[in-house]
Amino acid sequence: MNNAAPDIFSTLSPWTMVGVMGLLGSAWALSAWQRLGVGKELLWAAARATIQLGVMGFLLGWLFRQHQPFLLVLFLVIMILMAGRFNRKRGAGIPHAYWIGVISITVATVVTLAWMLMSGLVFWRGESFVPIGGMIIGNAMNAVSLALNRLRSEVGQREDMLLAMLALGANHRQAMRSLYSSVVRSSLIPTIDSLKSVGMIHIPGITAGMILAGMAPLTAVSMQLVVMVMLTASVTLSVSTAVLLAAPHALVFSQRIEE
Repeated sequence: MNNAAPDIFSTLSPWTMVGVMGLLGSAWALSAWQRLGVGKELLWAAARATIQLGVMGFLLGWLFRQHQPFLLVLFLVIMILMAGRFNRKRGAGIPHAYWIGVISITVATVVTLAWMLMSGLVFWRGESFVPIGGMIIGNAMNAVSLALNRLRSEVGQREDMLLAMLALGANHRQAMRSLYSSVVRSSLIPTIDSLKSVGMIHIPGITAGMILAGMAPLTAVSMQLVVMVMLTASVTLSVSTAVLLAAPHALVFSQRIEE
């Protein structure tokens, strides 16, 4: 088992990457043939991911050699601030969507990393602190984007009911409370479904990567379980915080009553 990793990863070469990009080209061809309208976005996303991962590889190599906790925290802070930009796009129309995303992701990241540091599952080393923090931030960002998008949709669908509640004297937070549970539940569906199906329907990336690297399967799945539970908890924290912060500000149409 320990000899598997060199044999597998020795096959990676520039030509291998060209072949992988060919797979993306087939997806682009299908989009063009059926006029799905996602071909340009696929190519742009792939090009952007290639550049970003290349830069990330060099940056992490430098960061891991510094052994400075302050730099590790600063790196995660920058990632959170950048993640807020994606949340602002998905939450367009909701006031303060950027800062709602930043605060929600920060809460999830701080609470989750603090618990893992105290439990001894993560150490103040770049090799563990940054990758785990990055996973938390990335998953929290996606979940908050789903929550903000769903919140806008729910407000649009229930506009008459919410307007009636406001006309009867309810404030914004009281009117929006009826949407909290449905928005949170719908935003957590991908995360909860992944937790339910892990090991039965799909083999997650961490497990597959560790096995390919030559680690024993039982050790790999144990680490995967820790990560899945960690991500589920952090996503729940981020979504709940985002909904509590954003819901009162989502009633932008309430100004009609005052007019």
